Amino acid sequence: MRAELWQEQRLKLSLTKELTQAIELLQYSAVELQSFLYEQSLDNPFLEIRDYRLKRSYRDSSDKEKQRWIENISTHSETLSLHLIAQLPALSLSEREERVVRYMIASLDEDGYLRVEIEEIAARLAISKQEAEKALQIIQSLEPAGVGARSLQECLYLQLKRLPHRDELAEQIVQHHFSLFVEKAWKTLAKQLDIDIASLQRVWDLIRTLEPRPGIHYTKEMPHFIVPDLIIERSDEGDWRIFCNDDVHPELAWNRAYEQKISGYRDGQVQSFIKDKYRQFLWLTKSLEQRKQTLLNIMHVIVDKQKQCLEAGFAALKPLTMREVAEELGIHESTVSRAVKNKYVQTPFGTVELRRFFSNAVSSVYADDDAASSVKVKMFIKQLIEQENKQRPLSDQKIADLLHERYGVAVSRRTVAKYREQLHIPSSAKRKQYVGK
Repeated sequence: MRAELWQEQRLKLSLTKELTQAIELLQYSAVELQSFLYEQSLDNPFLEIRDYRLKRSYRDSSDKEKQRWIENISTHSETLSLHLIAQLPALSLSEREERVVRYMIASLDEDGYLRVEIEEIAARLAISKQEAEKALQIIQSLEPAGVGARSLQECLYLQLKRLPHRDELAEQIVQHHFSLFVEKAWKTLAKQLDIDIASLQRVWDLIRTLEPRPGIHYTKEMPHFIVPDLIIERSDEGDWRIFCNDDVHPELAWNRAYEQKISGYRDGQVQSFIKDKYRQFLWLTKSLEQRKQTLLNIMHVIVDKQKQCLEAGFAALKPLTMREVAEELGIHESTVSRAVKNKYVQTPFGTVELRRFFSNAVSSVYADDDAASSVKVKMFIKQLIEQENKQRPLSDQKIADLLHERYGVAVSRRTVAKYREQLHIPSSAKRKQYVGK
């Protein structure tokens, strides 16, 4: 009975490990995937990577060129995920702990926030909530400070705790009085804390030096050379054809010659080693094919929905959400989100990020028009705010009125506020500049 239980636990751990790796593989960028496959080929002597130009050019180059190639990978392609994973070996985590931490790292958004509920992660990995929370604490201890936060409030608090000189007042305000503080209800807050306004201003100035988006510096520093995962071409007949970039999705092969060479050893450990590496090879082959097929399926839906955009450019972008694509393909929205993350597609008008084909719908006042793209509305909002009187900034309601009057787009005040926040533009009260300021 104990043996059966042990086998069941081992299988569950193995499945969890492979699930984590499959999710990581799905959301790797092209350059990250190339680096990952190269590492796998070093770890698995039976693994051969065929028709892989970057790998082939690496093998055929001189030692100096090899070093330069490696330096380019580390300098230009380190994303937030890779930066965090590189810090894990120093923590001496157990295999189980590292798998959970890696899963959470794969779940972070581009700003470095964890938008998935802890309970959901625990359920997916079949672990306790306490294990999931411990993994999150590990991530929050990594660099950059603030990574792994679930809200802006937590992000700032994590950074304050890491300052060389702790500021107890700032920590107290962010942890317990954040709403009053950011809304600048300072008179009320000063009275509650029995401090003066000057102290609040000092805390405000300190917090403005913190980074509200700890992952932003990594997502902006994407590779200087962009490798598209997908290629879209128009045939002579006018149809759109979609291909996967073979340089990103190479052919993997099992080195049978090496297997035969060491299979003669009757050592049980050798046989176990071969079986383990073969299972890894099968998983990697299956996961690569799954990644490739998922991207192709998503791109087929995008091409079907965004034909005008492909013909006329992003000015003709139609509303399309990841949820719509997920429903059409019968997969989870989070799968689409992970698959699209850090992916590029080569189009007739240039290589663009796959995310650019997605946009929320906003109703138009013109009945014969398609729903306006949220991208356009955000652009209008940004223009209006840039042109406003800084001493009398536009309220969200006034912006909504101007959108209706000037552009024929009907949106509510709440929608304007949501888009403004997504643009990281503060409210009118916080944008106001006083005379002489």
